[in-house]
Amino acid sequence: MNDKIKHIVVTATFIVFLAFFVVFCIGGFINPVEKSESERRDLAQLPTDITWESILNTKDAETSTIKQFENFTVDQFPFREWFRSLKANLAMHVFNLNENNGLVIEDGYIAKVESDFNPDLVEYSVGRLQHIYEKYLKDNGGEKFVCLVPDKNYLLARDYGYPSPDYDWMAQTVQSALPGMTYIDIFDKLELSDYYRTDTHWSQDKIGDVVDEISAALGVSDRLSGTYTENSLEDFKGVYYLQSALYPTPDTLVYLTNDVLDACTVYDYETGKTGSIYDFEQFESDDGYNFFLSGTRALLRIDNPNATTDEELIVFRDSFGSSLIPLLAEGYKSIYVVDIRYVMPDMLGGMIDFENKDVLYMYSALVLNQKAFR
Repeated sequence: MNDKIKHIVVTATFIVFLAFFVVFCIGGFINPVEKSESERRDLAQLPTDITWESILNTKDAETSTIKQFENFTVDQFPFREWFRSLKANLAMHVFNLNENNGLVIEDGYIAKVESDFNPDLVEYSVGRLQHIYEKYLKDNGGEKFVCLVPDKNYLLARDYGYPSPDYDWMAQTVQSALPGMTYIDIFDKLELSDYYRTDTHWSQDKIGDVVDEISAALGVSDRLSGTYTENSLEDFKGVYYLQSALYPTPDTLVYLTNDVLDACTVYDYETGKTGSIYDFEQFESDDGYNFFLSGTRALLRIDNPNATTDEELIVFRDSFGSSLIPLLAEGYKSIYVVDIRYVMPDMLGGMIDFENKDVLYMYSALVLNQKAFR
């Protein structure tokens, strides 16, 4: 009798377990989640154009209806985030693996391992920079500079022996494509500790050597005081905080102020509004790094009312520039901050006077390895 009761209990428990997951799966099918906040990506949705032909089509397996449905069921699986966290913790803390879903941890710093750069994507990105150079910069009379920012994976390879893309090739490709621009090498000015533990970006208070190198090349070192007050915002959760599914201790976001930076204003050409270098509301957004210059903006102008010069600078940048460019503000009357991921380059002529202005290209290798530019 006891064995019979035991079998009944086990069977009933199993049926309840299956029924429980079936109910949640059906709920996911009816009300699928559109976006994963932790992975910062759109989740697969149920295929809409389902026919017998599309189901039986095997010529293009990656875009077939069956593959789309498979991706949908994986992305909408019940308690997906809990299982992601369980898998990550087992991999890192139980099986002592160095990598989980392409992310590794060294000394508490999370980084993404990349095998190599895509030549076609890099060629496209550099081609867009060449187009801007030929259209606006070639004969503008100002000095021209280009600076490449390495990802944390470069430092993992240099200091810990991890595989890494060929950064020498990337640097040489950029320099060869832009021979009329002076290359500023900052690679040896960076350490892994200069970056946030949970994010891709560098920490503003750690990049003094980088600022010194760039300002020296620009010829404005003597205008920068280098004296700041350090301020901090706690509980900064970078892009890898949720992506890793490990939920590590959040970073502290440190930002620098002095009388000159406090007096600077930032004009947003998209909104027509004037704000400050630091945007406290953005710190509470999904991406706290948007605290610097309000995040991704097509065109900004930083004005320094205390400038001792009439010189102006134009910086073409990605998000790494958001925290560094303000530290150059003391050296100029105005700095134009351009992000060609969000504005067509051919429109810039009607918005910026390029004549006799120095220009800096400052891009991360990650962005150059994407088809992100317009």
